[in-house]
Amino acid sequence: MAEYDNTNTGAAFAPFPTQQMILQGKVDIDMKQSKIVCVKDQTKNGRNIVEVYAKIAVLFENDKKGNESAPDYSGPIDDNDVLKIAGWKRMKDGKPYMSFKVSDKQNGSHGAQSGLPNDAIPF
Repeated sequence: MAEYDNTNTGAAFAPFPTQQMILQGKVDIDMKQSKIVCVKDQTKNGRNIVEVYAKIAVLFENDKKGNESAPDYSGPIDDNDVLKIAGWKRMKDGKPYMSFKVSDKQNGSHGAQSGLPNDAIPF
């Protein structure tokens, strides 16, 4: 049986009930600044932790122009001149999530760069 290849794909789901974004800011590691968010959570045995996540990309809302298979969001991957990321809003078992695909940039396009999406992602 062939092994599933999930290279350059991903998905994001609603946070677990134990997760809460508590802080945002920047960190400098070896003279490279990164935007970060801190998420309060618990381990499986109930120990309180704070996970630190670094920004890797930005997604801009796309004008699908009648093409429903086009991604809902797309944008550049930080510090990468050849790759972009695209996201599609999905539903599974009545719950929203977003699927992602990383691919080569085409014609230098980064999606609609008019700013942040004007409607909130429903999760």
